[in-house]
Amino acid sequence: MWTTGCTPLKRLWRTARSPSSAICRVSSREVFSVPVVLSCHTCGCSFCNPCLDEFWEQQGSAICPLCITDYARGPQRTCEEHRDKLKIFCVTDLQPICDYHWSVDHKDHKVYPIAEAVVDCKEELKNALTPLKEKLQLYKKAMIICDQTAEHIKNQVEHTERQIKDEFETLRQFLRDEEAARLHALKAEEDQKSLLIKEKIEEMSNELMSLSNTIRTVEQEMRSQDIPFLQNYKDIIKRTWRMPLDPKMIPGTLIDVAKHLGSVKFNIWDKMKSIIQYTPVTLDPNTAASCFILSEDLTVVQCCSQVFKLPNNPERFDISAELLGSEGFCSGRHSWEVEVKDNTYWVIGVASESINRKGKNVLTPAEGFWTIRFRNGEHKACTAPWAPLTMMSKEPQVIRVVLDMDRGKVTFFDPRERTPLYTFTDLISPRVFPYFCTACKEHPLRLLPVRLSADVEH
Repeated sequence: MWTTGCTPLKRLWRTARSPSSAICRVSSREVFSVPVVLSCHTCGCSFCNPCLDEFWEQQGSAICPLCITDYARGPQRTCEEHRDKLKIFCVTDLQPICDYHWSVDHKDHKVYPIAEAVVDCKEELKNALTPLKEKLQLYKKAMIICDQTAEHIKNQVEHTERQIKDEFETLRQFLRDEEAARLHALKAEEDQKSLLIKEKIEEMSNELMSLSNTIRTVEQEMRSQDIPFLQNYKDIIKRTWRMPLDPKMIPGTLIDVAKHLGSVKFNIWDKMKSIIQYTPVTLDPNTAASCFILSEDLTVVQCCSQVFKLPNNPERFDISAELLGSEGFCSGRHSWEVEVKDNTYWVIGVASESINRKGKNVLTPAEGFWTIRFRNGEHKACTAPWAPLTMMSKEPQVIRVVLDMDRGKVTFFDPRERTPLYTFTDLISPRVFPYFCTACKEHPLRLLPVRLSADVEH
């Protein structure tokens, strides 16, 4: 079965005086049918392989039957079939073979001596390991990025959760204040109307008392004797001449329920516009380079000297100070305004979804960018080559971007002027995103909100 250690089987048989002298020392009954010798690193004893296997199976462990030495089966160094030494390596079948196998089964194959094959195979494996080791390093780096990403996700969730709670608390506080104001107005109207009714009741009570007294006095005089009755008749009849007006209810004394409840949700929503701003474009922090600080509402971006530790996710720009808007556009007409006041280095426009986010970018339409920029005191359109903005009469404080995806063009305006600063008419991309770049560390870029209005159809 196995031939191990430093004593080959042929040598074992040569030292035997005759086959009958090679008696199995496990069974002590038969000659070796399949002789083996234990490794020279253990005891070097020789046995019949089937008997040895039977002994090990009975014992439950691999120990020498003679000297009780623990034995671990070593690598095969001879051919199991021919008991000849493995001296040749077949390159075709990639396995070591004996001389007999070479002459019979592998005679047309490419072969090597074992020693040369070991050197060549190890060198080949060494070369094969190089890309695997490189790939291993890539996976290690990717694991680090994944760990950083997981931590960043956790931080994003905590920060976003806090912001959501703050935003809803602002809305809840507005509603609480609005509720309190409306309840106060209702209470004030109640006090006013109640006072009017109270005054009216008091007035009517006085009239009621006066009429009751007059009636009682007249009826009393009518029961008196004739002469006294007539003597007092003049005064009595005068008292009946005073006839008060009919009692009337004051109009508008009921609570104006409609004023308090009519379209209450709409009115509150309309009033809520005073604390709400709508910006048609917001910034995407997952695309922002690590040198940016973004405002909580994602409408202001500031470049700074500090480099923040952020995951290098596929969406993020890794070198240049760039970022994109959070929403891409496939069709329709869209516009937004960017305040560039006092900023000394900016690029604004749109970029194709397919642009490269890693490394330096060439800002031209051919590379998927339709932008204008301000640098070194010069305003230019990022064409190939860049073109000065000749229609600019004064330095803009705000840039309005008007994107028409259906017509494949993007136009830049100074809102104070009617003439466009520049128009690209070769916008060809299935989806584009608002694009921003700024390297000015003193002044940010700011996306401006639009005026909100509520239109009611009658």
